Formats: sequence, C-alpha cells, structure tokens
Amino acid sequence: MNILIKPRKNRYIIYAIIIALFSTIGMQISLLNINIEQIFKRLEYRSMLIYFIAILKKSISGKGETDLLYSIIGCGIFLLFLIIFSYKFSKREIVSATCLAILFGICRWIGVAFSHKESWGYFLRNKYIVLLDIWYIAGYILFALGIFLLIGKMIIGYQKKNKNFFKAKHEKMYDFKHIFFLCALIILVCWLPYYVSLWPGAIHGDFSMQILQLFHYPTILQGQLTSDGINILYSNDHPFIHTQILGFFIKIGIRLKHVSWGYGIYTFLQMSAYIMGISLLLATLNKFAVNQLLLKVVLFIYALIPVFPLYSILVGGDAFFSLMFLYFMIEVIWIFGTKGKIFYNKKFNGIMIITAFLLMAAKNQGLYVFCMFFIICLIYFRKYFRKVLISMFVPILCFQFIYVGMIFPICKVGVVGEQEKLSICFQQTARYIKYYKDEVTKEEKNAINKVLDYEKIGNKYNPELADPVKKTYKTSATSTDLNNYFFVWLKMGLKHPVEYIEAFIANTYAYYAPLLTTNRGLYLKLNSMKFYKKTRPWVKDTIPQTFINKNNCESPRRLKKIRKTVITFCKLTYHIPVINWLYNPGIITWLMFMAFFVFWTRKEYDSMITFIPLLLIFGICLLSPKNNNLRYIYPTCCMIPAMLAAAFGEKNPDL
Repeated sequence: MNILIKPRKNRYIIYAIIIALFSTIGMQISLLNINIEQIFKRLEYRSMLIYFIAILKKSISGKGETDLLYSIIGCGIFLLFLIIFSYKFSKREIVSATCLAILFGICRWIGVAFSHKESWGYFLRNKYIVLLDIWYIAGYILFALGIFLLIGKMIIGYQKKNKNFFKAKHEKMYDFKHIFFLCALIILVCWLPYYVSLWPGAIHGDFSMQILQLFHYPTILQGQLTSDGINILYSNDHPFIHTQILGFFIKIGIRLKHVSWGYGIYTFLQMSAYIMGISLLLATLNKFAVNQLLLKVVLFIYALIPVFPLYSILVGGDAFFSLMFLYFMIEVIWIFGTKGKIFYNKKFNGIMIITAFLLMAAKNQGLYVFCMFFIICLIYFRKYFRKVLISMFVPILCFQFIYVGMIFPICKVGVVGEQEKLSICFQQTARYIKYYKDEVTKEEKNAINKVLDYEKIGNKYNPELADPVKKTYKTSATSTDLNNYFFVWLKMGLKHPVEYIEAFIANTYAYYAPLLTTNRGLYLKLNSMKFYKKTRPWVKDTIPQTFINKNNCESPRRLKKIRKTVITFCKLTYHIPVINWLYNPGIITWLMFMAFFVFWTRKEYDSMITFIPLLLIFGICLLSPKNNNLRYIYPTCCMIPAMLAAAFGEKNPDL
C-alpha cells in the first residue's frame, strides 16, 4: 500500500489541524499537583470558563523540557489525520478502531491515576479536574484512533495489493531444518556473552525456598498448606517438578565441590532449550509462509534485546513455565496451521501429551490455560473429536490423577490453600476494612476473622501487593467459613462497590495501562543463600550456617567486574525506547491487543483463536497477587514478536 496524503476535501485540512491541537494539548495535561484554591485567588474575574482556562494553563505549564517532544507529536498527529482523511473507511473499520482507541484512552488515564494514588478520588475532586480528565482521555483516544485506522487501512491495502504475494514474488523458501539451525546459531552467538559474563546465571529470590524444600528443611509455606504442614516436605506453590529437576543439578554441583557448577549446567541447558524453542517457532512461522523480512526482524529482536537472554538464564519457576508455554504455543500454531490435520500424526500427539503435562506441572496456571484451550479445540475441531480427546484430555488425566493424586502424597507434596486463588477478594476486603471499619458489624467481623486475621488486614493492606493480606489466611478455615466469608464479601461490595473496583484496579493497572516508564522487570542479581538468610528473619533461627555455606552460590571473582559492566548495560536499556517496551507489562498487553486488532481487520479468525492462550495469560495476571510483575506476563512477552510477525506478515492462502 502506497500511503496517500491528499485529503478528499479541503476542509479536512482544518479538521486535521484542530484534531492535532486538541489531542496534543490533551496528552500534555498534567493531572497532578494542581492547587485549585491558589489559582482561583489570583483571578480578578470569576466565571466557569475563566476558571477552567486558568486551570488548563497551569496543568500544561512548567514542561519546558518536553515542549519539543509535544511539538513533534502535534506535527505527527496532523500528518496522521491528513492521511486518514485521504481514505474512505468501512463501518467495521471505524467501529473497531474507535472501540480499541476508547479502551486505550481510559487505560492510559487509569495508569496515570493509580500509579500516583491508590484511588481515583483525587482526580475527580471537582468539575474542573473532571473536564481535564475528559480532555486528557480524549487526546489519547484521538491519537490511538488515528494509529489504529491507519494500521487497518495499511493491512487491508497490503492484502489487496498482494493477494497472491508469495506466488507472485516467488520468495525463496528455505528448508525447515535450515531455518532452525541458522536461527539457533545466530541466537546462540548473541546470547553466549550474557551466559558467560553472568555465569552461573541470575537467581530469583524465591528460589531459595525451593532449595530448603529440596533438602527437607521447614519453610514458612508449611503453615499455608491445606494439608498437614508437619508431614509435608514440599509445597507446590513452587513447582515440585522444577524443584526436582534443578535439585538434580544442584546435587551434581555439590559433588563437584562447587554448587555454582550445578547452577551453571542448568542455566546452560535452559538457555539451549529457549534457543531451540525460539528457533522452532521462527521455522514454524516460515513454514506457514509468514513474511521472511518480518521474521528476520523478529530474529533480530530475540537475539539482541536483553530481556530474552536474561530470562533464559534465570533460575526460577516463572522462567521454567514460560519455556513450557513457548513449546506449547509452537504446537498450537501447528494445530491451527494445518486445520487440525496434525492430529493424525502420532508423533505429534505424543509430543503434545508430554508438553501439556509439563505445562500444567510447571505452574498451577498452566492447568487453567490448557483446560480452556482443550475446550476450544473440542468445539473448533469437532470432526477430530477423538484425536483431540486423546492428545489433550490424556495429559489432564495424568496430571490430575497420577501426578497430583498419587505422586504428591508419596513424595509428601502439599497443595497451597485457597488464598492463592482469592488475592483480589482478600484485597477488596482489606481495603474495605481500612476505610470503612466503623461500618463492619460484629457478625461480619466474625465471618471475616475465621478466614483472615481481621485485626491485621486493614493495616497490612498494600494496593499493589496481596501477599501481606494473604499471609493472614487461616488454613483451618472450613468450606462453611469460606461460604460465610463470601456472603459478607458480597454484602460489603454492594455497600461500597467503588472501593471494590478501585481495589481491583490498584492491584492490576500496570498489566493494561500503556505507561512508557519502567525501571523493573529484569532479574540481574545472584540471590545467594547468604542473602536469603539476611533478608528472611525466620531463616536465621531454623537453618544451620553450615547448610547455608554449602549451598551458597556466588559469581567467580574473575567475572565480577564483567558481570557488573553487563548489569550496568542492562539497566541502561530501561531508558531506551522500543527496547524497554518488552520490559513493560502494560505495553506488552497493548502489543498483543494490536496483533488481535490486525487479525480482526484481516478477518483471520483462525489466527485470533491460535493466540488466545496469550490472552488467557493476561487474564491470569489480573488475578495475580502482585501488580506490575514482568515474570507473570513473560510467557506472553516471549511470544509477542512472533505474534506481531504473524499478524503483519502476509500468509500464503494455500497453506
């Protein structure tokens, strides 16, 4: 599609100027630190219009360092709408783009509001601020609308112009194995410097809990299990299978008189598995004729952006789960790419059974994702009903009845309590008690106190982290106690529904708010057992120092300077636009929405269904205990470059 800048009517140029000014001013509005009383005192004339103009002037002043940026944005929006007004759009295009743009504007405002305050009350304190809010949201809506309309028109134009793109251009289609090995070699060369300089890897702080469980030391999780904590050695809150796999390599390291070697072997194998998975993913997309130029760009992204090599050498359950999810998604693409015919392949069915089992064993959320996708496949591939049932229902049975039902009791693995599923409900209750404690009746207090520590949860409430409240959960709570609690929870929610909505948003906004600032997400530390003992008071009295010394993992002295330099470089990438998008859960979500929008515009409903598991991961993040956590949404992050390539890359209709 050749982009045309020729408005169909002259007055559209004026419209483009007005939209550019309105949108740029709206995007520049600051909703913070506006002292309305002081502004009003300085005004000689009093009217609603003068009040609003004075507040608007104050809200967009004092931003000298960003004047050039917003001038460029204003010119960009003007050119954008000149292009938009040069084309005609269907009702479907306009409605789809408008709905997504409205959602973008609202999410942007929510992100700004809740990243500074735990409530939107401050941003709705009077009618003038509300008008600024509306203008701010409208500015971003118009900006997003222009982007989405242009993308939609480019995609449709590209389709019409290149209806038989691959047939006409005769692109050289490389052999599947050739693509796989070439991608693997390039990624390996680019990732090896991270592995060597950060050897033996990065260790997430929570992993030390798995080491204690591995060697049968008691942990605080044993008080949070539904089963008898005294007779339990492991908690599946940290995946039991991952504890055993990594434990095997740790014990090798101990036998070699240096536990770091065990970690180093594990991280190398995990990195190799990621490289193989990404290479298989790119080779698979090439097999189904996604544009090769885009695949080269995606290969460049996977190879050079630090988030991917850093997570490949991260020791932790989330990195392991993301790896299993990556292989699962490759199989999903094969299923829909072949219209279900792959189910006739016995080798594929066997691999699917193994992958599905590992996905569910790697993290509790894996079971929910796979079960939902199993239902979708049963409906969508009805003519392959038996094949789908064998390859997808068998791993569910194996996981539930053999792994959880038989192996867990034998190995003394406990399942965590209901608190892991009820983060949002507990946060809402804690917020209610913090602000409306005087309205709680004695009966309501008793019902809550049988499930949570009523006296503590109000003070422990953290808007963006549910763990402090969850830790007060009483494992002695019966099903009757929980039913009574839910009745009280619903009753309180009906009294003050706004508090419940705000509690949910405060705990989740970073997963959908397109905020461009980020300073977290990468795990660069080698959190040793000594560090864990210093930061966890309960470890000091229960774990012998000899055990801590024996299992302590540290970077070699020769590599410490190199490690420090690489860490400094990785931290600098937080401030590099585009690169830092993949560190930001909100931006990752909107890149996913963008891909779905492109699929919708092209009427590729099969592709939309193919990538539904990514949407399920996002949904699970909304129920998670912690806001703004990249490792929770990393399975989606790992697939985003490939998903965008599949969305924007023209496909061969014969495949």
